[in-house]
Amino acid sequence: MEKHVINPVLANVAYFLYPSLLYPTKEYEKGNLTQESYIFAPNHTNNLDGYLIWSLLAKDYDIDTFMYREFWDNFPLYAKVLPLFNVYPISRDELHPEEILSELRKLKDKTHSLIIFPQGRHVDPQLMVELAKYHLRTIPLGTFFISSRSKKELVPIYMEPQILGQENAVIYGNPLKPSDFETTPGRMKKDDMIEFARAWLEEINKLYQSAEDITGRRQHDYEIKRFYTDASGLRYRALDDPNSLMSSIPDVKELIAKYEETGITDLEVLGQMTNVDSKTIEKIGDIKETYEKCLVKHK
Repeated sequence: MEKHVINPVLANVAYFLYPSLLYPTKEYEKGNLTQESYIFAPNHTNNLDGYLIWSLLAKDYDIDTFMYREFWDNFPLYAKVLPLFNVYPISRDELHPEEILSELRKLKDKTHSLIIFPQGRHVDPQLMVELAKYHLRTIPLGTFFISSRSKKELVPIYMEPQILGQENAVIYGNPLKPSDFETTPGRMKKDDMIEFARAWLEEINKLYQSAEDITGRRQHDYEIKRFYTDASGLRYRALDDPNSLMSSIPDVKELIAKYEETGITDLEVLGQMTNVDSKTIEKIGDIKETYEKCLVKHK
């Protein structure tokens, strides 16, 4: 079978420049990696995640990386260069067979690996924990489909938001076997993929919550940027960043509790039934509208 090995010079130069010099990075729990190939599945907090995890893994693994297709559309000059690093486009919210069939053929090679970000977009790690039940519904299922079809174990990886010149942490979780989630042996259905996604999220959250004990220091905070880009490639003010929900978590939880009690979805009506003030309701409504452009509703 044809090999798709990254140029070792590129891989080692990237390793020297990125996790060694600019963003000094420590890897933890790497002993969890005992096989020669995996589907590597990190959480996603900023645009630097992909470069960092690629530069850590490319020198040791025959590996491809999937990057969201909007980047290809919006930055065509960069898109011409990225295949030199075995980086290829993928749509975030839908499965497009033509995008993954070539990769699935490569993954038949027992030495070939893939990096893919299950969330498809930036998420505050604290939001993953605080609203795990609802965050799960926003995670596209393509990662888990690829793991199932390739029969490659999936490695959850916790990456804290990177800071230039400071120590950064990458923690490898326990690999997940796709066969453990198949209710019908040899066939993974949609509900199975949801359970697979749930297990991935639970492992990431566990790594995040234990990161301070593992690294011996406080983790870097997620930063709301001045602008962020949604799944359509449009830019929005940071006020509308879904992650800014973190500043209103108690109010969000109160609204969710009332929604689960009554089944009412109208935010204004829920606000009248709770202690959440009208200005906060308006803010949450704006964020909800923006966030729903990114949602993948599994059920």
